[in-house]
Amino acid sequence: MLRYWKVLCLTLFLLLVPSAVQAEALPNPGPDLFAGDLSTDYICPANVTQRYPARCPSYSPGARQTRIEYLRATLPDPLPELAVEDLEVPEDAITPYTFAYVRPLPAASYRHPEEALAGLPPLREFLAGDNWVSILGEVEYNGQLWYEINEGEFVLADHIAVTNPSRFHGVLLQEQPQYPFGWINRDVNPSAAPGGAQRTDVVFRRYDLITIFAQERLGDTMWYMVGEEQWVDQSFTSRVDVDPIPEGVDPGAKWIEVNTYEQTLAAYEGGRMVFATLVSTGRSNTWTPNGLHRIWSKLPSTPMINRDVGPDNPGWYYLEDVQWTQYFDGAFALHAAYWHNSFSFTRSHGCVNMSILDAKWLFEWTTPYTPADVKVVYSSTANPGTWVWVHKTGPIPGDN
Repeated sequence: MLRYWKVLCLTLFLLLVPSAVQAEALPNPGPDLFAGDLSTDYICPANVTQRYPARCPSYSPGARQTRIEYLRATLPDPLPELAVEDLEVPEDAITPYTFAYVRPLPAASYRHPEEALAGLPPLREFLAGDNWVSILGEVEYNGQLWYEINEGEFVLADHIAVTNPSRFHGVLLQEQPQYPFGWINRDVNPSAAPGGAQRTDVVFRRYDLITIFAQERLGDTMWYMVGEEQWVDQSFTSRVDVDPIPEGVDPGAKWIEVNTYEQTLAAYEGGRMVFATLVSTGRSNTWTPNGLHRIWSKLPSTPMINRDVGPDNPGWYYLEDVQWTQYFDGAFALHAAYWHNSFSFTRSHGCVNMSILDAKWLFEWTTPYTPADVKVVYSSTANPGTWVWVHKTGPIPGDN
């Protein structure tokens, strides 16, 4: 009877597993060694998957467990840290300007506070949209506080909200990254396994720098391994990959990569990545143009307005002293954004928004070189602008 049951069990096993699995076990069963044929009419239990991964479909019960165990066995222990250097950050102000938001609207400016009290017409009116100004000074007149926003232009302090620009900044790469990396874009608790329950003992904060050691697709979601038993849903990250030099760029030239899916920017010298950070590019209806461009003009500071609508339109914007502006495709530019801290999410009207610290570093790194006392510089044949490659590439095919 015992012999009968042994024969029966062996017969059932051979029915479940094709004859090919009887071959010698493959060494180092990596994540890419599972069967890609989805038409098979069998599945493999965990023990068979571990012995013969290439003979088992990737959706078998033990496939994910096998892949994760393989990763644990092949990754360095301890996991390496990204070799980076922070930008130099001043302890005090990061910009010589004091920026403020004009609200509530409508608001008016005058040549002097006494003209407002005398009932004279305003110099101009802020009616709608987003209006940002730089404060030069303040004056008290007849018991009221007024801010001077330009020489000979004053706004009542009740309509001025002083703000502090973001101090976020990217990183300088001390060596070529060996793994993809990036930043957390929203606070999140990682899971011990892809799709698993979130851990309560670990939390990643917005703008935390991470390294991506592995990835696992679960349905329509990609999961990233960012630490030992720490997996994060891809949507909580902004990822940077080392990419090859775009076609048309000289092998040793400087070039900039902007990935509008990931909302990241990387700077290269030839094939070597030297800097990376987060950005905010155009929203869906005001996208940043894909393709290979070249910086054609640089301005240390410039005002910007929305020329498509008037100042009474909700879509209007008026921005004074936009620092470190570099135009690369018509009116599309790389520039500092002091009016938000939404880096890693789309936000702009098509330009590539950066923090003040990042924009300053990039401005000084790119060509054409701009002396400190010059208001604008244009590229030329003798002094060409740095290449800018814009693309939209996600972690899953079709995410673009």
